[in-house]
Amino acid sequence: MDRYLLISSDCHAGPLPNQARGYVSPKFRNAFDTWVADVKGKQRRRAEHTGAAIYGEEAVKDFDVDVKDQGSKMAGAWDSKQRLEEMDRDGVVAEVIYPGASIETITPFDVGLMTYQYPQGAYNRWLAEFCAEVPGRRAGVGLITVDDIDAAVSEIRWMRDSGLTGGIVLPVDTNGHPYYNHPRYEPLWAVCEDLDVPIHAHVGWTPNYGDYKGSLGIFLSEITWWGRRSFHFLIWSGVFERHPKLRFVMTEMGQDWVVPELADLDKKYEMPMFRHMRRELPRHPSEYFARNCYMGAAFMARDVVEMRHEIGVDKLMWGSDYPHIEGTWPHTAEKLGVAFAGVPQAECQQMLGGTAAEVYGFDVDELAKHAAEMGPKTANIGA
Repeated sequence: MDRYLLISSDCHAGPLPNQARGYVSPKFRNAFDTWVADVKGKQRRRAEHTGAAIYGEEAVKDFDVDVKDQGSKMAGAWDSKQRLEEMDRDGVVAEVIYPGASIETITPFDVGLMTYQYPQGAYNRWLAEFCAEVPGRRAGVGLITVDDIDAAVSEIRWMRDSGLTGGIVLPVDTNGHPYYNHPRYEPLWAVCEDLDVPIHAHVGWTPNYGDYKGSLGIFLSEITWWGRRSFHFLIWSGVFERHPKLRFVMTEMGQDWVVPELADLDKKYEMPMFRHMRRELPRHPSEYFARNCYMGAAFMARDVVEMRHEIGVDKLMWGSDYPHIEGTWPHTAEKLGVAFAGVPQAECQQMLGGTAAEVYGFDVDELAKHAAEMGPKTANIGA
């Protein structure tokens, strides 16, 4: 082929309030309607949260991308037809879809909504239908809470049966429950391994640092730390040792950090005074990473591409971050040409779609038909 088969490992979608309502259990709809009607309350909560400054008017105005060029103003987050048209124009033949689409959509990151979403898995049911509108091209990452592990396991089984092939995203905040080295989560790891369901950590959540001096800088400094936290728990608690086929994907939290981080974890593992840890963990942390882990490399930059062999070419999965303004859309081919200059085309294909196809079970033969028409040309990307 003279075009790449391009799969984005990091995209976002979510329903508008009027779309979400039909998926909410009838017994929760009055509460949902009250929540949606409280516009001032939602605006106040968003304004009070540190993270709101990222997409504030001042930040968008200073951003180095002409957001007008994106045209739709993120409508593809909930409009399936427009989304497909924009993805096609950008050369992306398949995508992995996370929540957190835009400020207009209903997502679990909106304060309070999870109370109404989770009892009937409203977001997951919306997402399943959204993905089914474009068969074979959308892998939806479903939501769970960890308040009730048996309910979470049942929800995961429903997701798998309903065609949500993207897996699940772990909550960064466990709502007061113990974190992920606790044995209460063992049924969760077991069902995901048994059903071949990938588990994800995605950057996005932090505590609220308030609207004080330096709060935004603190937020930006710690947001990736919170996203990476579950990685340490799964490594050291032996989850990957007990579940060797479990796949764990860390998305939109940078990639270059993992090389020094693994070196540091291995150094701690080898310290003589901590040899008792090695009785339960026969492999180095870097070995578990190599066997069980992947990086959802959203808008992969040139410096990461240059580190690809240290990280692992087969560990990196490019992502456009559609429809967010910091991603590569709608100029993906141009930006890939810069980031992947001089890289062998076989390695480009691995990072731009090959690994993602394997992790999420995309049908490469079917996607190749789309790639032949819309994929970015190989002559313009790589060596």
